Amino acid sequence: MASSTRQSLAAAKTALTPLLAKADLKFAEEIFAIGAAVASSSQLRSILSDPSAEAKAKSGALAAVFGKNVSATALEFATTLVELRWSTGQDLVSAFEQLAVYAVAAIAANNKKIADVESELFAFKQAVDSDQDLQFALGDRLASDEAKLELVATLTKGKVADESALLIRRAVIGARRRRVSIVLEQFGKQVSAYADRLVATVTVASPLSAAQLTRLEAALAKTYGAGIRVNVEQDPAIL
Repeated sequence: MASSTRQSLAAAKTALTPLLAKADLKFAEEIFAIGAAVASSSQLRSILSDPSAEAKAKSGALAAVFGKNVSATALEFATTLVELRWSTGQDLVSAFEQLAVYAVAAIAANNKKIADVESELFAFKQAVDSDQDLQFALGDRLASDEAKLELVATLTKGKVADESALLIRRAVIGARRRRVSIVLEQFGKQVSAYADRLVATVTVASPLSAAQLTRLEAALAKTYGAGIRVNVEQDPAIL
């Protein structure tokens, strides 16, 4: 990541922070949607990420495309985002996605659900990794977003928190040539980062007891000097 993009991402998080006190999942969904639209339009992406373009031109483009479809708060934040300096148009697209995940993590933390979100994202990733038919269905470029979302809804309805459901949906329809499981892993790490935790994935032959998991987390936290979120994968074949 180039220096200008790192600085802009930090500035964007600073601008986002005061909005999070009243933010809801609709706001996060809107940030995801704006980013997805920018990703799908090379013309729009070029205008919004051009460092030589006037701020007025960028805000005008955003208002013309999204003014009737998103809240004033989301549009204002998107305007702040595009006025920052990004090394490439893809960096801007990634920033929209990262900041939307950041907003979801903040909402989950406010609702005391952040640990649930971490667990549910990992569980869905495991489900995708272990089922080739599901991998194909979610990654099929010929399938419509509506069909994929219907499948996700069937798999998650009533089983995951609303915050997790949103992140899973966006991982599926916003993968953009990435494997869905890779995007889910990235989202999970970003949620854990919001909670000031590192993520460790441990493969075991048989399930760990709660006491064993607690000891493992404590040992890793002592070694790495940070909170640790341990995701456990079970694979009897390792014996």
